[in-house]
Amino acid sequence: MAISTTFYNLWVAAIDFGTTFSGYAFGSREELENDPTKIFAPVWQAADGGLISSKTPTTVLLDNDENLVDFGFDAETAYSELSENGEHEDHYYFRRFKMMLYDKVRTSKLTVDTKISDIRGRELKALTVFSHAIRYLKDHLLRSVKERGGSFVKQEEILWVLTVPAIWDDTAKLFMRKAAQEAGIPGHQLMIALEPEAASIYCQHLPVEKLEGSNSISAFQPGSKYLVLDAGGGTVDITVHEVKNNGHLKELDRASGGDWGGTSVDMAFKQALADIVTEGMIEGYCHKYTGDYIELLRDFEIKKRKCGQGNDSNHLITLKVPVTFTEECAETMAKDLTTLTNESRFNNHFYWKSDKVRIDMPTFEGFFQPACIGIINHVKELFKSPKVKGVKKILMVGGFSESPLLQDAIRKAFPDCQVIVPQEAGLAVLRGAVVFGYNPKAIDSRIAKYTYGVKTNEEFDTDKHMESKKEIINGVEYCTDIFDRHVQKGQELIVDEAQAERSYEPLTSDQTEIGFYIYTSTDDDPLYTDYCENIGKFLVAVPGHDGDRSVSVKMIFGKTELTAQATVVRTGNMIPAEFKLPECEQIE
Repeated sequence: MAISTTFYNLWVAAIDFGTTFSGYAFGSREELENDPTKIFAPVWQAADGGLISSKTPTTVLLDNDENLVDFGFDAETAYSELSENGEHEDHYYFRRFKMMLYDKVRTSKLTVDTKISDIRGRELKALTVFSHAIRYLKDHLLRSVKERGGSFVKQEEILWVLTVPAIWDDTAKLFMRKAAQEAGIPGHQLMIALEPEAASIYCQHLPVEKLEGSNSISAFQPGSKYLVLDAGGGTVDITVHEVKNNGHLKELDRASGGDWGGTSVDMAFKQALADIVTEGMIEGYCHKYTGDYIELLRDFEIKKRKCGQGNDSNHLITLKVPVTFTEECAETMAKDLTTLTNESRFNNHFYWKSDKVRIDMPTFEGFFQPACIGIINHVKELFKSPKVKGVKKILMVGGFSESPLLQDAIRKAFPDCQVIVPQEAGLAVLRGAVVFGYNPKAIDSRIAKYTYGVKTNEEFDTDKHMESKKEIINGVEYCTDIFDRHVQKGQELIVDEAQAERSYEPLTSDQTEIGFYIYTSTDDDPLYTDYCENIGKFLVAVPGHDGDRSVSVKMIFGKTELTAQATVVRTGNMIPAEFKLPECEQIE
């Protein structure tokens, strides 16, 4: 959906909805015009004071009626207390659920009815959970604006920007838009920003002293080319940019990435525990002592962030271990933790003592290896592409990019590249989303990740079409399921320019609308929609019942979201073209 031409924002507010942590930032148009880096983002703190962060955990606590109880650090604390009192079973507790959406996109079609599971396996509609989280951040932001002297700000004067990974497809972006609208953000006041793009835009405005690894102002001068490595909690987003003469950015290669974010380090640690005490024991402990389990992972998060800060190989990392973990292990496994560790591959690597466990540095650093290897191998493949030729700079952003160990791994893997890390790399996306909202034309062009086309029919040709695709409509033989290509994979997409324009007409006289089913393919030019992915459809109303009823449709693929413009050929009148998720007629 496009921003209304009658809408003028006085404030830009961004919500960065992350896998592990989420947050918001905002700035007034007046301040951004004078200084694009003058952006406010709050500081969040755990109730015990053990963790202070620029974002709060992406954790949602709902009651049995699906009403929001709390979010973030407060949700963790509240659920811990409920668990201690045995009252948690009447609640839903969701954490790190953004990756569930990513998994749904990869493995099945995403719809408004898609469900995700909470920490105990209870399912709710994903749209409900996501909209609760966005509404909480939206309301918290509005309170912050008022506290900072913006008490007279009207909600209709705010442009909202919601960040999503660049590797997400159009279906997931539409889902997030729907969730934001459910949370009370009007569609005409909402923009979608791609995370690595937002960070790249923000870093252009930072002084050189705030860019570690940058030895001159030339890093973002016209003609500069660099790879953006956005390492977040769940996914790693990678794109390649060139700075044009007008200061705007041009994408050189299509966005790519994978699930090598900071949570993969957590998974490696949890797998190590499971190797010692079994996965069944870990799962049972999580359900029985959820609060203590959260505290264990929170302490691991603190130590994870510090890993690599000049510690030698003989150093030991100490984690606090809840007494309940030791007791539950003895009761479940009939052995103490030291005995179980000695019988595992972690003998002489994990040392248990009272309420602590000490892990040697090589083992702790080993938890980072799956993520580091995945990222490095992917970047090496990207550098083989002719489109990336001449790129000698890597810009690291995102929360996981703040890890000294990951930074060191990237520098060692790419010694010929200048590795640049902005101060507070974890906030680069969030602050960049505000700058993007202020100046959405900062990106001039993007590269198509897929081949896009429309499912259509054409008159049957025996020399060209499969007999099984033949269908007779009003006495005419048609070939169905034709893939009518609009954009080819790898094509440069100029922002705000229609990449293709086609004229369509209804097949029958009583047809009142045309549904344009949008498909994507990894092939350059498929003939049929078989084996292609349906990502949604545009619905366009068609005029009258007589004369020329054809409709001209322009599809614009170069923006962060897929949009279309439809025109009645006979009259020249513009008609709405609404994009809907696949198989979900109920989206309004």
